[in-house]
Amino acid sequence: MNKRLTALLADVFRLRESEIHPDLKKADVGSWDSLKQMDLVMSLEGEYGIVLMIPDIVRMVSVAGIVAVLKEKGVDLAD
Repeated sequence: MNKRLTALLADVFRLRESEIHPDLKKADVGSWDSLKQMDLVMSLEGEYGIVLMIPDIVRMVSVAGIVAVLKEKGVDLAD
């Protein structure tokens, strides 16, 4: 998985980078509430210079969902 994204997600959710994987879902992370979702959105927008719309945000309920949205926005996630 992309190291830059892994580091960002670990920071937002206060997890170890080793805990971040594509199958990780919102339900698996106790700190992933609506406020953390907005923190995630602001962090992703700032880091990658993108704008996330409500439909994008609603889909980002897993790491795989986040990756899919970023790819659709043209973000290069290759390491």
